[in-house]
Amino acid sequence: MLRSEIERAILYVEENLENDLSLNDVARHCNYSSYYFSASFHQYFGETMKSYIKKRRLTRAAEDLKNMDMSIINIAVKFGYSSQEAFSRAFTDLFGITPNKYRQTKVPIQEAYQKNSLPLYEKGRDVMKDTIKHLQEEIEAKYPVNILHILNGACMLEKFESNKLIKREATYVPFNEAMCWGETDPEIFSQSFIGKRVESLQTTEEEYRRIVLEPLKPLFEKTFEIIVLWFGDDMFCQMNLITILAYLEQIGYEGDVLFCMALERTDEMLDEAFEIDINGYLDIYRTVLCNRQRPISVTMPVTYQAVNMYLTYREGKGPIVKYIKSNLGKENLVADLLARFPEYGLGDLQYQMIIDEYSSM
Repeated sequence: MLRSEIERAILYVEENLENDLSLNDVARHCNYSSYYFSASFHQYFGETMKSYIKKRRLTRAAEDLKNMDMSIINIAVKFGYSSQEAFSRAFTDLFGITPNKYRQTKVPIQEAYQKNSLPLYEKGRDVMKDTIKHLQEEIEAKYPVNILHILNGACMLEKFESNKLIKREATYVPFNEAMCWGETDPEIFSQSFIGKRVESLQTTEEEYRRIVLEPLKPLFEKTFEIIVLWFGDDMFCQMNLITILAYLEQIGYEGDVLFCMALERTDEMLDEAFEIDINGYLDIYRTVLCNRQRPISVTMPVTYQAVNMYLTYREGKGPIVKYIKSNLGKENLVADLLARFPEYGLGDLQYQMIIDEYSSM
């Protein structure tokens, strides 16, 4: 199927999420047999049409919970659930939080299922720039004190610099890591941690210190009353976010921590800064990144979703590995993976390593 045909199918699904909708309906709308359409959709997205529709309905339900006064049972019925209990189970399974708790807290969810990987409604960089300016103004008005901004990588810092979003009175540093890849250590930034990260990233200690640790010197050497974390909603960024939050708990940081979330698929930014309680994140970091187990602690839905992805993305049954195994030898496979799985946030180096791993089998 062509990309335009996939977009047509996604748009049809989007327009009918509140109606009875089956694979046959969507296939018929696109003039394909159910078998061919199902196979093509699964190959493109790494999941079934039924699974995709369920996630889109729950994401739309989350929007209603956040923005409307409609009762939870009415929202459940609106999106095809026969009872509030069934809706609550499905919602909690996807987002790691009950519908009622989500309505109360309005904490961020991952935007992976906001019309999936296809940027059908992309608004452009100007919107993101304006939102970042607005967020910084709000933060400065509420917290007129020394502020450290930690950004997910040098690329984000370059965007801030090129768009003139750097405030003279604040400090900005990048976290140039890929914590979703390789081994790590319970004591963050310890010598053992550095050794494990050097081996995982196939670099040298000198290079690791220059690229990762040197930019973080203000975090290590100065005291800030406010730390603002600018990280994306994808798995890559969320594992980095967990690491920074865990480090702040490790050193006993007592200031306020705010989270500003970028939507990686559309180059937008949520227009609200979320205050985070860092207590418990060291345990989450050690459980997830050191031991590769599911945490007991409750996290933000966006982090819960990313943890689920992290713990399964290298598995043979996962969508990434399935797609790679089905397309070994395909031209521009890395670029294809970058476009198809933006919710994981993996870079070209990580994808190439996975491809090499399965090519050698």
